[in-house]
Amino acid sequence: MRNRLLLCCIFGLATLVSVAQDTSRIKRDSTRTRRGGGMSAIFADSAALTSSDYQLKIENSYVVLDNIDNKSELGIGIDLIVAKLADSDSVLSVLKDNVLNNSQALNLRNLQVFRTLLQNIQMDLRAHRKLLDSAETKLNNLRNNLATLRSDTVLRQLMRDSLLRIQFAPQLKDMREAWRSSTRHLRESLATINLLQTHTSANAITTSKLLDKVNNLLNTSATRIFGKEYNYLWEKDTLDVSAATRSSFYKAVRGERKALDYYFKDSGNKRLFLLLIGILFFIWIFRSIRALRRLNGMGTIREMEFEYLPSGYIVSSFVIMFSIAPLFDLHAPSAYIESMQFLLLIILTIICWKKWPRRLFVYWIVMVLLYIFFSFAHHIIDPSFWQRSWFIILNILSVVFGWLFLTRLKENLHLRGFLRFVIILHNIMNILAIFFNLFGRFSLAQIFGHAAIFAFTQAVGLAVFSKICMEAILLQIVTSRIKRGVTTHFEFQHVLTSFRRPVLFLVVILWLIVFTTNLNIYTTVLNSLIEFLETPRSIGNATFTIGGILLFFLIIWIAHLLQKYVGYFFGDTGNDDEISNKGQRSRLLIARLILLCLGYLLAVAASGVPVDKITIVLGALGVGIGLGLQNIVNNFVSGIILIFDRPLQIGDVVEIGDKSGRVREIGLRSSTLLTQNGAEVIIPNGDILSQQIVNWTLSNSQQRLEIDLTVTGNTDMEVVSASIKKAILQSKYIVPNREPQILFTKVMEEGFELKAFCWSIDVAKSAEARSEILLLLHKQLSSENITLNF
Repeated sequence: MRNRLLLCCIFGLATLVSVAQDTSRIKRDSTRTRRGGGMSAIFADSAALTSSDYQLKIENSYVVLDNIDNKSELGIGIDLIVAKLADSDSVLSVLKDNVLNNSQALNLRNLQVFRTLLQNIQMDLRAHRKLLDSAETKLNNLRNNLATLRSDTVLRQLMRDSLLRIQFAPQLKDMREAWRSSTRHLRESLATINLLQTHTSANAITTSKLLDKVNNLLNTSATRIFGKEYNYLWEKDTLDVSAATRSSFYKAVRGERKALDYYFKDSGNKRLFLLLIGILFFIWIFRSIRALRRLNGMGTIREMEFEYLPSGYIVSSFVIMFSIAPLFDLHAPSAYIESMQFLLLIILTIICWKKWPRRLFVYWIVMVLLYIFFSFAHHIIDPSFWQRSWFIILNILSVVFGWLFLTRLKENLHLRGFLRFVIILHNIMNILAIFFNLFGRFSLAQIFGHAAIFAFTQAVGLAVFSKICMEAILLQIVTSRIKRGVTTHFEFQHVLTSFRRPVLFLVVILWLIVFTTNLNIYTTVLNSLIEFLETPRSIGNATFTIGGILLFFLIIWIAHLLQKYVGYFFGDTGNDDEISNKGQRSRLLIARLILLCLGYLLAVAASGVPVDKITIVLGALGVGIGLGLQNIVNNFVSGIILIFDRPLQIGDVVEIGDKSGRVREIGLRSSTLLTQNGAEVIIPNGDILSQQIVNWTLSNSQQRLEIDLTVTGNTDMEVVSASIKKAILQSKYIVPNREPQILFTKVMEEGFELKAFCWSIDVAKSAEARSEILLLLHKQLSSENITLNF
């Protein structure tokens, strides 16, 4: 009893303690609720962080720090900037010394080289600045990430709690090391970027100042060149150049050499791209020749006017590469042009050794030697009487052998009209150089003589280049035709004439670049031309530039050129007798349409015409369509439907209304039918879709022939029928697996009147099939004593 009473007392005390604790907790909660703002505290997140939460936060922080550490590395681009800035420092110091302290010794050639190099350095510095600014932005973003990580409340709580620090000691140690490494790398990278930006800005300022100085010297150099530099040649040379002046001249030459070394080092990627083009041309020609040899088609090209291909396709690749070199660096110094030209002359000498007549080749060798002599004479600083005399002799020899070369052109070189013009210009410039030399204008004589021999040799090289381009195109056409199984002869002169104009345009552009470069007026002409083309002009509220208009029409011209001649590269010369794959013709037609549409869209985008102006033009065009262009738009849309819906294809034999023939061409506005009489009927596309079309070759090219016959001399129907079927099946124009059908229409006392039905393989050759069948019937039935009447 006593024990029970003791247990009850203990239980009662425990109950009182529990109630007291609950009451105290409720009071505390109510107090917190009042202090915390009421309902917001009820929905507050009061969940405590667990060990796994801290572990996940440490892992995420470590990943962020590792990412910052990795992205703080500047990369190879910044290393290249460091190397290029070091090179530009050495070059700028030399140029600065020459331009500021040695300007009196600089000739026009030195100034042109210096300006070209300074312009290239200026463009490089702009690219450096852009890359450095991008790197600085990236590093600043990383620094912001680091600041965000530093202010993280969970990490702060973790670092303040001693028990948690003990629990996650290994992880925190790794994180501290990652923190130190990432902050150190980030700090070092930012410091490097800032130093490089400062260095780049300093070089940019120096380059701008030197460029302004060089431009001023160039503006005043014309007076010096056209002025009298030396005594007349028949006068005694009284000019005595001092040692200091001669040292200044050599200093200018060393500066030019230093500048050229920097240029050749800096433009290595352009030469690699040029080499890639030569390799691609070599692979293209090599694959074509290998395909011809595999298909036994080499005999076909022997009948054509191939001179440099396919035998010399290796050296031809070098001719292509060196000829187009000026296009890949429009601001190249003249020394770079000279080096490319000299390599081209070596290749031309090799390729023309066995191609040209012996006397013409000898004249060419003399001109190459004169080219070398002129190149050395162009570097004469202080000419003596004998040097000036030798220079006149070089001019005379150049005129004589240039004229002899002109008399031997005949049929041995391509672009003879262009070469005749260049050679005459070459002779005139040499004669002018002689007069300039006689009257003391030696620098002007150097420029004219040097530019003349360059114009001559490059024109010959471009003539060979154009011939190689035409032969490469023709080789591609022949190879594609033979791959398709077409071995018939085609008029290749028409194809070459189509490509001659764009090739000539490229040749003239290349020649003008080199010619003006050697006259030291290329940069001036180019800048003036760019300024003229890019100057905004206004007509009313419309603003435009001449360059935008020319670019618009140039792109459209190229698009039309490509869509017109793209089929040639796949062996399609437009000859109806060679149509073996109508699907390929249709794909080429779609390709032409796509090229044309892309060309127009690109032309509009490149011309810089605002979109709102285009909308206005389209609105005006809509009004015009509503008023008077319905038929044109109808034909245009009908042409697109014909191309994609394909109720008829190029090569189909069709009947449209009262016209019949083979489809020769499907254009955007009209299509052309070639009749059996050779007439070409042009039908608007809208008229084609508005009429019934009888397509004999939509799914196959077979046609059923009906022949009316009268036979006498045999009244056995089975014998007559078998003889007629046998004769018909002997024809090569008849489908062999479709037996002819014989229907007797009248029985006579001595024979029969009947109809013979058979299937011709090609509807276009139904007349030939009918003719051959009649001859075979006459031969077969005559041998069996059966008389045939028609």
